[in-house]
Amino acid sequence: MAFGNPIFWLGSVIQYTNPVALGTWLYEQYLRYGVELHLNTQAVSAELSRTDEILSIQVVRDKDKISLLKCDKLVLAAGAWTPAVFKKLFPQSSVNFDPVISAGEWLVFENPEPDVEIAAAYFDDIVGEKLEFAGRSDHTIWVTGIKNKTGIVPDVGEVPEPDQASLSKLKDYSNTFLQHPATGLRVISQGRSYRHENKRRLPIIASLPSSKLSTNGRCDGRSTVYINAGHGSYGVTLGMGSGKLMSQLVLGEIPDINVSKLGIPDDTP
Repeated sequence: MAFGNPIFWLGSVIQYTNPVALGTWLYEQYLRYGVELHLNTQAVSAELSRTDEILSIQVVRDKDKISLLKCDKLVLAAGAWTPAVFKKLFPQSSVNFDPVISAGEWLVFENPEPDVEIAAAYFDDIVGEKLEFAGRSDHTIWVTGIKNKTGIVPDVGEVPEPDQASLSKLKDYSNTFLQHPATGLRVISQGRSYRHENKRRLPIIASLPSSKLSTNGRCDGRSTVYINAGHGSYGVTLGMGSGKLMSQLVLGEIPDINVSKLGIPDDTP
């Protein structure tokens, strides 16, 4: 697929994002701008200065190769895993992200009518719960259903196991509402996604005071750790704008919009 062409991740008729295609396009842009990417890498600890400013993080590559990455700024944007990653890097911190579980199953079908106009359809009012279909430019149809507020976010690096009952319900709805051949709809992929939310229902786009990173009680260090998470179901929708705001914070610029209400929940006025 020519995912480098924006039409394949935005769509030609409606601006409905294909997350996999968007990720592929972003990856290509990173390489184009010389960004160094570390795949299959897990951050396991952080080194702080005497004033609790970030100096480096220790990472493990391919499960057994340990190395040190020096840094003077650190942005955590790990979605639903952000609280766990933060706790692992800064175990002495008392910061509470106040997270809530927000998970959902999804399916991707081969579009049995690949030449029809791309569209999105919502059946929430008909079935009495969330039900959403979206046609994509790669000739597939994506469907998702009711949000799941129970369960535990799996450990970092683990693939979430979808709830089979929820998947079966999505398949039944799809066979009911989508025109399909007698052989049925062909499932290409399926899974479960976790969205980072908090009880305040606002994203976190903020810098953390150095005093929040440990129990040393020092307040003279610069803010060198930043959080960009908590967007719930709108992570892709708000991702580009949130990235720009975060870059402005990291560079010490005045953000384009007021982000004073988007701090860590227990610090937000």
